[in-house]
Amino acid sequence: MLVARDLFEAGVKIFYLEDTEERLDTPEHRFVMAARAFASEMEREKAKQRTRDALLARAKQGLVTGGVVFGYRNVPVHTGTDASGNPVRAYVRYEIEPDEAAVVRGIFEMYTDGYGLKKITKTLNDDPAFAAERRRYFDDRRVPPPRKGSGSWAPSCVNAILRRDRYRGRLTWGRFKNTDRGGRTRVRAPQAADQVIAVDTPDLRIVPEELWQAAQARRRHMQPVAQPAGSAAPLRASASLLSGLAMCTVCGGPITMSGSGKRTQCYGCSYYRNRGATVCSNSWLEAIPIVDQCLLEEIERTVLTPEARQYTLARAAEIVRERLAATPDRLPAVRSDLAKVKREIESLLRALESGRAPQLLIDRLAEKEQLAEKLTAEITERERSRPARDPLDLPHLDRLLRDQLGRLGGVLRGDLVKARQALQKLLVDRVRFTPISLPDGQRTYRLEAELTLGRVLAAEVNNKVSVPDGI
Repeated sequence: MLVARDLFEAGVKIFYLEDTEERLDTPEHRFVMAARAFASEMEREKAKQRTRDALLARAKQGLVTGGVVFGYRNVPVHTGTDASGNPVRAYVRYEIEPDEAAVVRGIFEMYTDGYGLKKITKTLNDDPAFAAERRRYFDDRRVPPPRKGSGSWAPSCVNAILRRDRYRGRLTWGRFKNTDRGGRTRVRAPQAADQVIAVDTPDLRIVPEELWQAAQARRRHMQPVAQPAGSAAPLRASASLLSGLAMCTVCGGPITMSGSGKRTQCYGCSYYRNRGATVCSNSWLEAIPIVDQCLLEEIERTVLTPEARQYTLARAAEIVRERLAATPDRLPAVRSDLAKVKREIESLLRALESGRAPQLLIDRLAEKEQLAEKLTAEITERERSRPARDPLDLPHLDRLLRDQLGRLGGVLRGDLVKARQALQKLLVDRVRFTPISLPDGQRTYRLEAELTLGRVLAAEVNNKVSVPDGI
């Protein structure tokens, strides 16, 4: 039986014996390519397995197998030097970072004392409303966040710390594995429980066992009731038009819903609500119905109008003309070249029929015939890729766009899910919320958004005509 190495060596031998320009599409060459691909794939799998085995060996020893974890620092251990005098790193071990470890214990203590994730987050972010908690649990200092990004703590980060087994002195490894699935590489797939490695590392314990168990008991108590076996959790649809489609210009955070069923729900800055006033000073809330109504009225007044439609068509025509000027249609030139080659072929055939044609003319005829085949294939391909309609058929585009905009106005005023989908087609970027003060002293938001009709038009014509980007 041939194994990968045999196939590869046999393929290489054939490749070097037969590798000429005329033989690149031979069965032998295809066999070489298949053998090489097969051998490369097996080598990649072996490399993956070697890497995983090395990480597994380190995990069983309680050594570093990934990046930096908050509460610890990575300490490289060297074994001598190389020929150039550079230190040779044997492995990397964890070491407790005292200042960060104190923060971790403060988070666990605050949580077990009854504080929620948002209040812990605001305390870590030095919110003045939680000055007493900051003095009690974190020695009256603002703690740098564990990662870069927004430069502040988030409730999700606090929740991740409360779940991490490493802080109780137990290192777990292998809960996920990178696999190739559905044409995608490095897809993280959960592993079975018996595939997970758990190593006790008492010297790395930051949180005492009693405190850990108390925090986990509260986490279990706060978790929602599990769904019955075999039933799927209901899909949550957004309850507002702009959820996930708007941002606060003060901090760059998302604008989300605030409030409850006891009062009118409002739009407000998520960073102010979840991370505190030190992260964002925008505390203003505006009623969702008022904001949505004003936005839709402005869209109808400025976008869903005959003037906007005519501007879109004029811009589309301008872009098409620029592209046609930059890349003129080569189809007429190719057809002209083909006609010229056919005339030359006819002349060569007449010379052959006279019986006086040397071998040079015969070779020339073969070249011209091959060129005619290439030009014919190019003409066929260009005709196939041409749009069904003229790109500058503006009356047709005008009818399509007018009908689509007429439906769009009704969709924006109708079902919320469909209205959000329609708004996503119109928006170039998120809607920007800027808090302002009116002359009479009242506060509100100024909404700014960049809209486009290009995607609306492209979705309507759907390959029936070429629609340029950038409208």
